[in-house]
Amino acid sequence: MSGIQEKDKKTNTPKTNSPSSQGRTVPKTRGASKSTSAYGRTKTPKTDGVTDSPVTPEPVDEETAVAPLPATTKKRTSAKQTASTRIITKDAEYDSASDYTAGTIDPSVIDSSVFDDDGDITEEPINGYYHKSMTIDDTILSHEAAASRRKSGKRRKQTTVDLTVAERYNPDPEIGLSAEVVDARIEQGYDNFVKKKTGKSYLSIFMTNIFTFFNILTFIVAAALIVVGAGFTQLFFIVIITANVVIGIFQEIRSKMKIDKLSLVSAPSAVVIRNGERCVIPTSDVVLDDIVCFEMGKQICTDSIVIKGECEVNEAMLTGESEPVKKRAGDMLYSGSFLSSGSVVARVDKVGSANYVETLTSHAKKYKKPKSELMNSITLVIKVLSPFIIAIGALMVWTNYRAIVPSGSAAVFDDWNKIVTSAAGSVIGMIPSGMFLLTSLALAASVLRLARKQTLVQDLYCIEMLARVDVLCLDKTGTITDGSMEVNNVIEIKGFSSEHALGDIIGSMLTATGDNNQTALALANKFGYSKELNPTAVLPFSSQRKLSAVTFEGEGTFMLGAPEFVLKDMGVRIEKLINENAAAGFRVMVLAHSPAEIVGEKLPAVRRPVCLIVIEDHIREDAIETIKWFKENNVAVKVISGDNPMTVSEVARRVGVENAEMYVSLEGFSDQDVIEAANKYTVFGRVTPDQKRLLVRSIKAKDHTVAMTGDGVNDILAMRESDCSVAMASGAEAARNVSHLVLLNNDFTSMPDVVMEGRRVVNNIQASSAMFLMKTFMSIVLSIIFLAMQQPYPLATNNLMPLEVCIIGVPSFFLALQTNKNIIRGKFLSNVVARAVPGGVALVLGVMSVFVLNTQMAMTTEEVTCMMVIAITCVGLMVLFRQCEPFNAYRTVLMLGVIVLTSVFMYIMPAIGLVKINFTQVCFVSTVVLASYFVVTILTRILSSIKLK
Repeated sequence: MSGIQEKDKKTNTPKTNSPSSQGRTVPKTRGASKSTSAYGRTKTPKTDGVTDSPVTPEPVDEETAVAPLPATTKKRTSAKQTASTRIITKDAEYDSASDYTAGTIDPSVIDSSVFDDDGDITEEPINGYYHKSMTIDDTILSHEAAASRRKSGKRRKQTTVDLTVAERYNPDPEIGLSAEVVDARIEQGYDNFVKKKTGKSYLSIFMTNIFTFFNILTFIVAAALIVVGAGFTQLFFIVIITANVVIGIFQEIRSKMKIDKLSLVSAPSAVVIRNGERCVIPTSDVVLDDIVCFEMGKQICTDSIVIKGECEVNEAMLTGESEPVKKRAGDMLYSGSFLSSGSVVARVDKVGSANYVETLTSHAKKYKKPKSELMNSITLVIKVLSPFIIAIGALMVWTNYRAIVPSGSAAVFDDWNKIVTSAAGSVIGMIPSGMFLLTSLALAASVLRLARKQTLVQDLYCIEMLARVDVLCLDKTGTITDGSMEVNNVIEIKGFSSEHALGDIIGSMLTATGDNNQTALALANKFGYSKELNPTAVLPFSSQRKLSAVTFEGEGTFMLGAPEFVLKDMGVRIEKLINENAAAGFRVMVLAHSPAEIVGEKLPAVRRPVCLIVIEDHIREDAIETIKWFKENNVAVKVISGDNPMTVSEVARRVGVENAEMYVSLEGFSDQDVIEAANKYTVFGRVTPDQKRLLVRSIKAKDHTVAMTGDGVNDILAMRESDCSVAMASGAEAARNVSHLVLLNNDFTSMPDVVMEGRRVVNNIQASSAMFLMKTFMSIVLSIIFLAMQQPYPLATNNLMPLEVCIIGVPSFFLALQTNKNIIRGKFLSNVVARAVPGGVALVLGVMSVFVLNTQMAMTTEEVTCMMVIAITCVGLMVLFRQCEPFNAYRTVLMLGVIVLTSVFMYIMPAIGLVKINFTQVCFVSTVVLASYFVVTILTRILSSIKLK
């Protein structure tokens, strides 16, 4: 049947001849020189110069004998050394083993015709179990290849197609669809392309930057000024607004382009079988009736029907129920769910918009944005200011009309010029448009900085959330440790006898379960794979069960996993062995046997220990410094793991986690017990995925901001519950998809950089926003005062130019980009208001002082305006001086530059309202400016003592 696609008898679809493959294949390995290890496994001799020296099992009597404790943890090898670690892998026939180098991409899982044009990379046959993940973890899409494919093809649009009229196929699971059928499917729109809404489109960037509420209001004011014949200087604010829009669009597009490039690196892909070959393709290229391979940790990309294999699927993202659902041949796999254990081969039943997850409402999809205080505060400012600006602007026009136009007369053109110019000054002064530009600029700049450090930001405001984190929950494996495990010791328990070697038993279990996690790879390194025993019932490993089990024909059932879950009664001696190894920081697994068989989902009750397997998990060399940084920055670290709590506690102690000795096992805990333990302990062991989520929820309930890091399917529920979730790029695809941040270099030490970046953004935006709201506060208060006095507003739009450009605009931009590692304290809005009000009050007092002086002295309108402009500008400089305290080199240079810029601006732009004033008026303005410094200082201290909430 090779190369032939069988006719579907049910649909009577025609047979099609499969063309030659586009991918490349590697022939089965045969005739390799073999040697037998101490455990009876078959091995290919090493060719890398490393000799194989397996640890000889130490027989231990179950009741009396005690095996010696393994040697202390070996020193972790460097990155280069780790890259050459030898791992035993299965070939297609399971009768031999082949070597490959860990830390490099296995060529057997790369379809070079799809992703890479270089090198002669080949693939292994599709049949048999796979020693490595079949998913995207080691088959990363190359940006260059993906970009070239996009350029060569037409822009794809999401279309809704009627699948009921599609010609259906039932291809052989080992052959799949032919190239002709795939091409026809794509041409007809029966592919899985769905337009993702993970970020702004280019059109959206333009629209959201141009057509904001405040921009529209500004355009209306500008149009009114043009109609009444206002001069260029009074319309100069349009230049500022335009510059803001252009800079905002440029920065967002630049940020989007960088993020799009990084997103390609972690883009989801699917393993499909076509033309009898296994290919790795983007999920959008999957077509109807494709044969797809899914395994543990893989997110299901299309609604598919299981053809062969068994798995457990977590559908919590669709239904809210976290209990795994067993799936067998004939069952439906729904897109959006993910495999929590096992592996299956399935046929695609629905694609694109017809998938179940695409038919859900936004609420049902349960997408949850971070609860960003920054975003919420900005939204609140817009909601509060909008009615004020509209109402005060309308009242100002009416008041100006009554004050300027004599009663009983009609307004002439000059009257309208004065009315609109005065009202425009009030309205433009109340708009803090630069504040919103500054916020988006600062966030976009942070995204770019993090991108350069190989951190993919999947939600803009998560930068702020991580900066506010005060509790960091870590999963031990892959964060504190590097995930590279090895078997350190094997302790056999006397009393069990079998004609099969221990290596054959464990190797047959690995072959039967198909598990490909790090623990399984460590066991494969030690024992290899085997087909010595014939499996009749298989229960793959899952985080919920914490064990795997296989019933072999004529041999009973073997169970491998956590001792507490495998053995009901371990006995004193075995428990002592386990505790001694766990206290030394080792992970301990137990292999047990029962003569009974697996019945459905139920395991045999009678179990006898066969051996203990001691596994070493290497600690990251830089984990100690990272944990120390979090400790020094008031971030509590909690370690949550499915391992033995004693093991986790010892590892946590070694890396410097505070209170690591406070550990607890959550095995058998009720939900209420978990809630009570959440804030009492630091290390949690034997934790199920549901308990992880409950722990995070309970910590958040105590007013903590919680971040969760993870890389496996057992972390997903907790990551979704956290305020900010961080995933490793090498982890499960489903974990990456739900996370807010992805560490593309899998480097836990990048976390402090992300936190510091968030602190820079929030602290700097707080300081800069206070400057913008200071002007808004002044304009609102002055407008209310002059409305109450039935007087025209004294300031036109051009009079505010020095304050807006030189004192607020330019300095705020540089203040937002300065380094700031200070811990975020208090609420964003209350901090901004506390900083803005003193400056706003000082500006109001400066303007009103000149207004009062005018009532006592005979001054021209031009002189009054000039004194107000000078007072506002110089008081603004005083407020900026206070904002820059304490001074460093950066802020000193900034302050001097602002003084020079302001002086030059006022000299070359006399049309802002400057005229010659006498010595008395100069002295009065100088007194007002000096007094403003003390006003700002006193008010700042008063508001700080009140501690606005």
